[in-house]
Amino acid sequence: MNIFTSKPQRWVAGIGLIAFFAALWVTGMATGGKKGDDFPGQVRLVLPKVIYAVPGIETNIYFDNVVLVVNPANYIFDVSCDLGFQYDDRWTYTPQAEEVGDHPIKIEVRNEANAVIARARSTVRVARPQAGADRTFTFLAIGDSHLQKDVYVQHLLDLSKADAHLKVTLIGSRGKGNKPPSDDLRHEGYNGWTAEAFATRVRPKPRTGNYVPAETGSPFIYVDRNGQARLDFEQYSKEFNQGRPIDFVIIQLGGNDIWNATDENIDVIIDKVFGYYDQLIKMIHDYSKETKIGVIMLDPLSRSQHGYRNYRGERKQTRWQYRRDQHRMVERQIEKYGGREEENIYLVPVHLNLDCVHGFPMQTYPRNARMPVEEQRVSDGAHLSPEGYRQFGDSIYAWLKVTLSGD
Repeated sequence: MNIFTSKPQRWVAGIGLIAFFAALWVTGMATGGKKGDDFPGQVRLVLPKVIYAVPGIETNIYFDNVVLVVNPANYIFDVSCDLGFQYDDRWTYTPQAEEVGDHPIKIEVRNEANAVIARARSTVRVARPQAGADRTFTFLAIGDSHLQKDVYVQHLLDLSKADAHLKVTLIGSRGKGNKPPSDDLRHEGYNGWTAEAFATRVRPKPRTGNYVPAETGSPFIYVDRNGQARLDFEQYSKEFNQGRPIDFVIIQLGGNDIWNATDENIDVIIDKVFGYYDQLIKMIHDYSKETKIGVIMLDPLSRSQHGYRNYRGERKQTRWQYRRDQHRMVERQIEKYGGREEENIYLVPVHLNLDCVHGFPMQTYPRNARMPVEEQRVSDGAHLSPEGYRQFGDSIYAWLKVTLSGD
């Protein structure tokens, strides 16, 4: 029968054709349009352009940390790379010395129908074991409570001491245990601080080592003879690095800035955070454009809601809302600071390397008031365990080694 012989039949056929082409369009969207194109899809898959690795130290990409989904087990992750091994929850790789150089990596996410619903590519860049040229480099870490806990920067120091080709001297006015420096562990880490605090906080007792919340000001703000407060990295370097530019600086901030964000205001808050990031970057590069600045990509914190139950009042937050905010921050960090290595600005993707299921403090609790059987639960969802912080430090060390491999 000729389907075009009557108006009703033509109308039905038209609807069928529209549905057919709509299905083709949706299929194209689901598979990224052109074959081989990268696209985030509804799971918002995102990778930085470079992932740093160093021989002898494990590098990971935890799948839950690169997509925004409630349950990553509902999806299939398919990793293509000439090296490494894929598990259910991650791709993992411990480079060998002969594997120095660039290794392309591709991640595809598939649904239960085996359709590719997201695709992203990156480069795993493996450092030369000899990177560092048997020199000592100065390193300043600027951060929040992650840094104040001392563990990841101590791990970086330990890795440096074990490296025959690279030595790191830490710079900072603060030392171990929230006190003035007493050994070679030094940093500028302050519990609860934001990017805004480091850029603007004027108080009577900066750079004393002891942290007194009401009295401690930004270590980088100095008051001149006219009583004007200003960021002055040259003066800071004179005071803590014998007047020489610092070789490496990391900025590990953002979690406190976005803690109470919502879907409605997260981008406005990130705009403000980046404004303060830019002030700190300008402060450093105004003194020395050769200083290499690592912007730490924001970490996702615990995967368990258990660890968030003690945050109440104005600090109340759910794991899922924070995870949404953090993922948006990572997307925006890649957009703004990715691909700027020629300006000596780098993204350091520590978030990829963190085990957010097992890398947090655990404590024994009863299952409930009527069942005395006890089980292990996350006790602090906002701060890593020592093992988790060592994964954090591994990523920073790999960035140092790769960056120095080009020298």
